[in-house]
Amino acid sequence: MARPHVDSQALVILVVYGTTGELIKLAPVLNRLRQRGHAYLSATTAQQVEQIPPLLQQLELPAPDLWLGRGAGGRDLRTNSDVPRWLATVLTRFVRHGRGLRHGLRAGPGKPLVLVHGDTMTTVLGASMGRALRTGVAHIEGGLRSYDWRNPFPEELNRRAASRLARIHYAPGSWAASNLKSGTIVDTGSNTIRDSLQMVPADFAPPVNVPDEPYGVVSIHRYELLGDRDLLAHTLDVLEAQARRMPLLFVDHPVTAAAIDKHGLASSATNLRRIPRLTFFPFIALLRGSEFLFTDSGGSQEECYYLDHPALIHRMKTERREGLGENVVLSKFDFDVVRDFLSDPSKHRRTGGLPDTSPSDAIVADLVERGFV
Repeated sequence: MARPHVDSQALVILVVYGTTGELIKLAPVLNRLRQRGHAYLSATTAQQVEQIPPLLQQLELPAPDLWLGRGAGGRDLRTNSDVPRWLATVLTRFVRHGRGLRHGLRAGPGKPLVLVHGDTMTTVLGASMGRALRTGVAHIEGGLRSYDWRNPFPEELNRRAASRLARIHYAPGSWAASNLKSGTIVDTGSNTIRDSLQMVPADFAPPVNVPDEPYGVVSIHRYELLGDRDLLAHTLDVLEAQARRMPLLFVDHPVTAAAIDKHGLASSATNLRRIPRLTFFPFIALLRGSEFLFTDSGGSQEECYYLDHPALIHRMKTERREGLGENVVLSKFDFDVVRDFLSDPSKHRRTGGLPDTSPSDAIVADLVERGFV
């Protein structure tokens, strides 16, 4: 890494991310820092190396100052066997560039800080790097808990580890804040995805053929579902039945397509309209035009809450509270619950209003107040 140019009066933050989920939720914070003239350095572990460059362009964010990794040989991490080599590369490059990072973080008169987000392997790695660099560590989206280390795995363990390593916790609401017991706890009122969604133009058109009639969107990719053949088969059977009543656009995540092929279930998905994986803006545009979302993604649970969009979260547990009992239904893999949701998704709507304040504004204001920018 070439030593980054940092103005001598700048107060510098190191932002570490590795997945599109982290980047999407960090984007409104990073954009606000840039708009206010505050410098930051960025480093990526590139867990999702194929998806990060186009997303950076879409979000109008600069390329990272440091690539700590590049996935598994230039492609996204997909299996556990991809992790050891990727992890070794990330740690080796961090050690190699540690001196340059220390210089960049201490280029100005302010306090150095490492900023991380969420619940990924990169979250824990970034927080650990901050401790190794002897800087402060701030964790955005702190305090979410399922209180079951097995569900979701490994996200629950990653969050607990990040909470131990961080000294500043930006919690997306009072419930998340109440789960944190030490350090500086800042309740930002809501999740930064609220601000990310406002970045998507209202007239943005998805680059896929959208049915003229009402349609649903399906996006599943978690191992707890894909790794269980019987559970996946039953899920596809229920979706196939629904697809006979209305079009279902099925997002073809590479891991999902691989699992369907591995388990010999392609014949169970013949009525599903399989579409390529989409980046953030096109996916949100597709979602806005649909009747509902069927997913196992906690991030999509939050998106649907802020969009007031019916969503079925097909997993055993969720560490998020957004939308539950309102426009979001948690299946707990109970197919009676699934069928009831699919019978009339429109009855699931948010009953409460949204906070008027921007969580990203709250985070940036707090960073300024504490002398990090």
